[in-house]
Amino acid sequence: MKSLRTMSSILLLVFMASVLSLAQKSDRAIVDKFEQTVKALSQATDAAKTVQDCADITASMKELETEFTPYKDLLDKSLYPDDYSKTITNLKGRLLVRQSDLGVIESQIVRITELEAQVKELSGKIDSLSQTNSQLLGESKRLEKAATIDKAMVDSLNAVIAQLRQNLKARDQLIFALVDSLFQQYDKNVAAMNDVEKQGVVGKLERRNVLTSIKKSISDNLQFLESTSLTAKDYAEIERQHNKFESQWKGIGSKLAAVYLNSKQKKNDVAVIDTMLATWSAKVNEGTWKSLVALLEKGGIAIKPFANGEEFYQNFTAFLDEQIKNPKDESKDIRSKRFSNFNTTVWTTDLDPTWLPVLVETGKITADQKLDIEKKVEAWHSSIAPMSWIYYVIIALVLIVILRAISKFVQKKPKPTV
Repeated sequence: MKSLRTMSSILLLVFMASVLSLAQKSDRAIVDKFEQTVKALSQATDAAKTVQDCADITASMKELETEFTPYKDLLDKSLYPDDYSKTITNLKGRLLVRQSDLGVIESQIVRITELEAQVKELSGKIDSLSQTNSQLLGESKRLEKAATIDKAMVDSLNAVIAQLRQNLKARDQLIFALVDSLFQQYDKNVAAMNDVEKQGVVGKLERRNVLTSIKKSISDNLQFLESTSLTAKDYAEIERQHNKFESQWKGIGSKLAAVYLNSKQKKNDVAVIDTMLATWSAKVNEGTWKSLVALLEKGGIAIKPFANGEEFYQNFTAFLDEQIKNPKDESKDIRSKRFSNFNTTVWTTDLDPTWLPVLVETGKITADQKLDIEKKVEAWHSSIAPMSWIYYVIIALVLIVILRAISKFVQKKPKPTV
């Protein structure tokens, strides 16, 4: 019994010694990491050559304080005769001296630091949206299959598609906002940057996975086009988003190519994005015209095939002209039903309020062509609409006024003398 107690005591002592040893090792690791980080920042400060370098070091110092302030008491004991606060103060003073040597103004540092914080926030939002979008794409595929069997799932599918479309749009905007914030940290265009500054931009682009995010965004938009059932309004919004994305890419693509001038792999990535955008454009274009055909067919409108804006305009207006002229001499009842179906299922719901403005906005048809289509639709309506009784009343009143005027004129006319 005694030996058992002795053994228990020994085990307890061994356990306590192990815990103490682990605690000491953990404390030593914290102190070592702090000292190594301070040393690295001191070396980086001495080597700083640009305002951007100073801003990066300022940001790193803030991260250092955030990480190690909770261990101030431990560091105060371990850094004797210095302490934690003195070490941080010396580090910041060293940076101020270097900034003075380089002629760096504090306001420049503040501006860049604010932009870097904005970049960090945008990057986090992009990552979060990317995860959410991947989940929504998977959910849309699952619901797509279920909706063919269970009609009750259609509403759920439509809700997921709407949310996914909005998320894709939001992430695209965040990506370009992030790139803008990165380049705004430099008070010059890419052509005027030296190699050191370009490397700084490259480092930031790499840390934020900018090129990967852009490729992922295009890939998800392509997958969205190919894997979901989209309405005419969906395609109209996708058309808008694609054109905006392409325009923004043109604005930054050349900048990225310039900073990656010495990196063959990254230049290839920029070229890959151009190719992916061309594929996206072709897919959107193809889907746009297919969706328009489906919309017209839904309204019972059969016109000649079209694959571009000019063909759509010519073939659709030819159909409208035929309805207006009525060469088949169809009855008003038949023509009225055709127009009513077109008007309620195609024209007022999608084509006039959504599609025509998008087609003009994206340059597929002109504003004059849109106006011509609208006039012809109105002429079609007028050609079958019965004349209102109001028009008959107005005509009768006009005739009465004319007859009275003639009568008064005749009465006032002097009789010829004999």
